[in-house]
Amino acid sequence: MEFATVTLLKDTIREYFIVNDMEFVFIANESNRVRVKCKAPGCKWMLFASLINKIEGKTMKVKKLENEHTCGMVFNNKKVNSAWIVKHFLDEFRLDPNMQYSTFRERVSKTKFSRGFSFYRAKRRAMAMLLGSVNEQYAILDDYCKKLLETNPGSTVKLKTKMACKDGWLGGCRPLIGLDGCFLKGYGRGILLAAIGIDGNNSMFPIAYSVVEKENTEIWTWFLEFLHDELENMNPIKITMMSDRQKGLEKAVAAIFIGCEVRFCVRHLHANFKKEYTGLLLNQLLWAAANTTTQAEFERAMAEIKEVSIGAYNWLLGKPPSQWSKSHISEYPKCDILLNNLCESFNAAILEARDKPIITLLEKIRFWLMSRFYNKKLELEKWTNPVGKRILKIIEKNTEVGKKCLVTRSGNYEFEVTCNNGSQMAVDLEAKTCKCRRFQLSGIPCGHALASIWFTNGNRFDYVHVFYKKESLEKTYLGSVHPMPSPNMWPKIVGNPIDPPPETKLPGRRKKARRRDAEEPPPGSKKARRT
Repeated sequence: MEFATVTLLKDTIREYFIVNDMEFVFIANESNRVRVKCKAPGCKWMLFASLINKIEGKTMKVKKLENEHTCGMVFNNKKVNSAWIVKHFLDEFRLDPNMQYSTFRERVSKTKFSRGFSFYRAKRRAMAMLLGSVNEQYAILDDYCKKLLETNPGSTVKLKTKMACKDGWLGGCRPLIGLDGCFLKGYGRGILLAAIGIDGNNSMFPIAYSVVEKENTEIWTWFLEFLHDELENMNPIKITMMSDRQKGLEKAVAAIFIGCEVRFCVRHLHANFKKEYTGLLLNQLLWAAANTTTQAEFERAMAEIKEVSIGAYNWLLGKPPSQWSKSHISEYPKCDILLNNLCESFNAAILEARDKPIITLLEKIRFWLMSRFYNKKLELEKWTNPVGKRILKIIEKNTEVGKKCLVTRSGNYEFEVTCNNGSQMAVDLEAKTCKCRRFQLSGIPCGHALASIWFTNGNRFDYVHVFYKKESLEKTYLGSVHPMPSPNMWPKIVGNPIDPPPETKLPGRRKKARRRDAEEPPPGSKKARRT
């Protein structure tokens, strides 16, 4: 037999021994001659090959072969190393990047292999081959940005880098933006900053994201300046910012979005609160105060806290209620959320991308956005009501409250509603208001308003704010995130190669899942823990 190169010959020998579950050793391993024998003591198998023409060619020819084994199988074949695994299972790693060792063992069950460390080495090598090395990805980052702009005209890309889905947010989303940063787990670590809106079906709507080195006032200011410009200098007074009080974020928001309403996630507020004031009763009273919708209810809730703990009462007095209680937040955004779950949902959605190299990270997020926009359009086509399922569920929940109310008409549009607990509310259907303020805060009829609507034989959907209507959702998802060709189809410019940041290595195994607070729901749960 003849082989074009010595490398091809040695690869063939390796394949032969692995397939037959045996091992070999080189007696001679040179560029012009190869002598191999079976590693098992006493086995007669042997092969010798050399160059046909030492001066002109590289063709190797087998000159001698003793093709008879007198040995048994090897149950832990050392020739099945990481290079061999990558060569034979690259497609499997491509289809299943998170393949576990147990899964791999099942796929190579016909080969006697039980060395887990070789598998993990192979997995790293395969990912490097499939995703490109860190240096390679940073070197073509400028090319990636140019191609991204070419395929998605109207987008904004800034190197270091930022993208904005501004048209959808300006078209139909409520003027509330959640701000957050999550840790990246790959080479160089870093932080992914994100600005997330909320669409008409109470789902998250990514507006902008940015990969940065760390969180501080300077970097948050840089990010928010671009966000402010991309939102067409929208009046900040009409915007509500929701955050977890990240490092430097408060100062940056105050400097860029002057006059905007600021809300802080009550879960994080409570996490700080319970460091000094523990106990289930204070926990319940804090959340009760946060969920009050009128100033009178808020003052009563604070009085209860004061009776239990003066210190806790004074601690909460130091936090402006407009930042954490529904009783003092603005009615303009038609959004009464007190938790920064929008950003948490986004961070969870991109979890699998957060340990990848820079371009793979950005591409996975872009691909996720592209699919999400299209799927949202398909959902809209299936709507059988003027509002989405989540909003319909809220209306049905409020309906149960309305069924227990007695309505007395005062004028053409004004009603006095008596609840089963004896309390009374004034409803004005023309102004779309109720004294409980739930109608004004959310833009969805409360139970008192729904009782008044039934009294007039009205249509409940006519009183839902336009933010929640199908027309607004259609405007939100009118645009598309366009497809991108693979890097081998990009123009080879490499005019501005970028060096990667220094590698950051932390002790222990890399973790994707963050450490959850005791009050947070477990992974996969849709409901918070009972308190």
